[in-house]
Amino acid sequence: MIPEAELNLLKTSLQNIQQQLLDLKGNRQTAVKFMTAIEFMAAVRIRRTKFDELVKSGKINVIKKRRKIYVPVEEVERYYNDSSVL
Repeated sequence: MIPEAELNLLKTSLQNIQQQLLDLKGNRQTAVKFMTAIEFMAAVRIRRTKFDELVKSGKINVIKKRRKIYVPVEEVERYYNDSSVL
């Protein structure tokens, strides 16, 4: 059997882990840093041709991973606030 002191230490450790998990659940809104190209186009109300022009001219930043294109979330705000993007 497990000694009582060791059992209490395990209980305390498990409670700490449980509290950390609960804290992580509350911070989920900061987890999203990228959106897909389709989500970006819907957010700024443009079509694929305009999106491709912006990417080709370097006016918006994208990340390509295999065949998928991701756009940083900050680019939506920059699209509306920075007149050089349009």
